[in-house]
Amino acid sequence: MNTISQLEQDIKTLKIQGATNVALKVLEGLNLAYEQLNKEKNHDPQVYLLEHSIRLAFTRPTEPLAQNAVRFIFQNKLTPQAYLHLADEYKKMISDSFNKIINFGIDLIKNGGIYLTHCHSQSVTGIFREAYKQSKKFKIFATETRPRFQGKKTVNELLNAGLSDITMMIDSSALSLLLSDQQNFSAVIMGADLLSESGFVNKIGTAPISFIAGQKNIPVYTASSLLKYDPRPYSDELIEKRDSSEIWPDPPDNLKFHTPAFDFTPYSDNISVITEAGILKGNQIKSKARELYPFLSSNLKV
Repeated sequence: MNTISQLEQDIKTLKIQGATNVALKVLEGLNLAYEQLNKEKNHDPQVYLLEHSIRLAFTRPTEPLAQNAVRFIFQNKLTPQAYLHLADEYKKMISDSFNKIINFGIDLIKNGGIYLTHCHSQSVTGIFREAYKQSKKFKIFATETRPRFQGKKTVNELLNAGLSDITMMIDSSALSLLLSDQQNFSAVIMGADLLSESGFVNKIGTAPISFIAGQKNIPVYTASSLLKYDPRPYSDELIEKRDSSEIWPDPPDNLKFHTPAFDFTPYSDNISVITEAGILKGNQIKSKARELYPFLSSNLKV
């Protein structure tokens, strides 16, 4: 298996997880394709590099941060070296947006606050870590995030950063805890894999958590770069289905499975998005994303 094929497999099987990590690996794949191009010599450089980049960026359908890298890099017909330069620019855009999201998010964390998070997001853990460095005292409740338990990654990152007032729970218990008055939650803070004009996509379980939080007037924040804005109209077909073995490796015969990896949460009054452009409401996402990143309007067919 060549290195690009190995990257593709690692993304597909979740060996590489997280929108930022996937995007960076797609950019790494562009460099690998460039190396192969120099060895083979008999290909149109733009077509060759574009095809390999698309192949990696769309290995998982709900990865617009990676897919928008392709939109950004291949807006125009350029030399292969110029494409590599644009890939480096895109890496800096990711880094800059991450740092700005952290700065906006820190102000949401209050002394004595209690926060619920679901799944794993580098932006969310970054906000909590930086708030802790500012000596803020707060509690975090984190879900396991079944079936791959990404919540454990969240908890480990926070514990390793020195945070200690963290409680882990199974996913479904988050709903009853939000409904009860056992904890006075200040907010729900989660990530997003995809932003659309009408809502956001995040790990399965996000929609019911957001809905119950809304019923209890608990604000919901999703921390996400506008580089994750998907210019395509949202469709349920974009929701990735995972292999049933992730739920039950050796199931009984003839058992059927429903295995979406994500769900779609429509924007509502209690939902805000922590972005590099500030904290926005859902009806601001499309215009601000296109204002900051005009290439999102590119006619590039990907």
